[in-house]
Amino acid sequence: MMIIILSSCSDVEDISDADFVSDVSVAIPLINTQLTLDSVSERLNGLTSIVIAPNGQATIKYRSEVIRQDADDIFPVFPVIIDVPIVGPNSIWSLESLASLTDAFADNEIRKAIFQDNNVFFKLQHASDDDVIFTITIPEFTLGGEPFTRTYAVPPRLDETDVYNTVSVSLDDYLFLPVDNALSFIYTAVDSEGNTIDMTATAMKLDFLNFEYVEGYFGERIFDIQGDIIEVGLFDKWISGGLEFEDPKVSVRVENSFGFPVKTEFQKLQFKTINGTIYDIESGLIEEGVAFDYPGLDEVGEVKETSFDFNKSNSNIQQIFIDKVASVNYDIDALANPDADPTISGFLNKESYFRIDVSVDLPLNGIVNELVISDTLDFDLNEVEDVNSAEFKFVVRNDFPSTVNVQAVILNAQNNPIDVIFEGDGIILDAAMLGADGRTVNGETTIEYVNLPKDRINTIKEGKRIVLVASIDSKNVSDDYLWFYSDYEIDFKLGAILNLEN
Repeated sequence: MMIIILSSCSDVEDISDADFVSDVSVAIPLINTQLTLDSVSERLNGLTSIVIAPNGQATIKYRSEVIRQDADDIFPVFPVIIDVPIVGPNSIWSLESLASLTDAFADNEIRKAIFQDNNVFFKLQHASDDDVIFTITIPEFTLGGEPFTRTYAVPPRLDETDVYNTVSVSLDDYLFLPVDNALSFIYTAVDSEGNTIDMTATAMKLDFLNFEYVEGYFGERIFDIQGDIIEVGLFDKWISGGLEFEDPKVSVRVENSFGFPVKTEFQKLQFKTINGTIYDIESGLIEEGVAFDYPGLDEVGEVKETSFDFNKSNSNIQQIFIDKVASVNYDIDALANPDADPTISGFLNKESYFRIDVSVDLPLNGIVNELVISDTLDFDLNEVEDVNSAEFKFVVRNDFPSTVNVQAVILNAQNNPIDVIFEGDGIILDAAMLGADGRTVNGETTIEYVNLPKDRINTIKEGKRIVLVASIDSKNVSDDYLWFYSDYEIDFKLGAILNLEN
């Protein structure tokens, strides 16, 4: 958990702020920073954040891009490529025939709908040498309570193959109330003297099948909602050692405004470690799925939320994270009407959507076991000339319940090490002691001096970067899981007194 803090030690002072202690000495502040979880949070990218609870406990949240699918993604508008036959003055056409157009209508039963951006016309043919007055009514199409009725003057037959196409009529805002999943047609055809004329061919043609609102049963079907990869950057600076979280989670939040039963079908939920090992999640949530809450017929326009997570109680996620997870790869499908119950009436409209937000949540409550990390910062002492010797002074206060050993290595322009600042294992930052409430009290301050002779200064002046290597351990404070709080900080100061040649 200290990784995200120590990897952000990048507040380097400007060497131009030097104070001249005497004619032959100059004091230079090199690093002066106070690192807290709040300050680190400001530097994170948009998909990574630190969430602070009201009691100060912190959680790192790694997120993916939000996945959203709208009604047109799931039930796309499609052209009607068949003629709807009208067989006789009183005929019925089953809507089950729509299944021949697209799988989206397989096992569907439309019980109520409102048309949008639809046009209809009729293809008419007769054998009379006289004009024919053709009047058609579709009782299932109504507007303001009045059924769809149109009258057309069909010109005399020109030849046996002649078909008369009427002008197109908009069906926008027409209410569609089929009876027994069927559409009925009632028409009359008379000549100028009122005699009934037999139509040799009659059909209705819709340009598109498109609805503002549909109510009915939509069948048992799978919607491919896709997935994403969540990058977990916690171990980017890792070298060795262990970090165990008490309760890591993959959290899923779903917004749903489709009005029918849906449950999850996870095609993939895999974890890749920094060493390339792939783990599959093991959980009853994967096997059984999770049902989304959905609005009822009296809640059209409302959005229902469903939240669930994979945690240590319902999965093997805690064991997986011990192996240092680098990314999470997921792919989620939605199974509509999983019980295949056709008595259920659902709905959708043009504003209906699924929205799925997946995150990896790491509450900073854990055990750090000899964890070694590193970070590299820019470093340059070339602006000061004629240095005879120098003294580095490090002042560090540690509020965290972990011992930290810090070593600093100077690299030249070729990234080769040219100096190790501290002897042995480096500076030892004592852990702050725990109070009775589990929070630390009175952070420990460590002061360290390093004297540098002229030959070593000349070597260090060739440096371009400084590598900070930290070994972190909380087990000398407690064997239990420990929380990191938002007001914990490491106050880190590095300065140098340069003794100049006379």
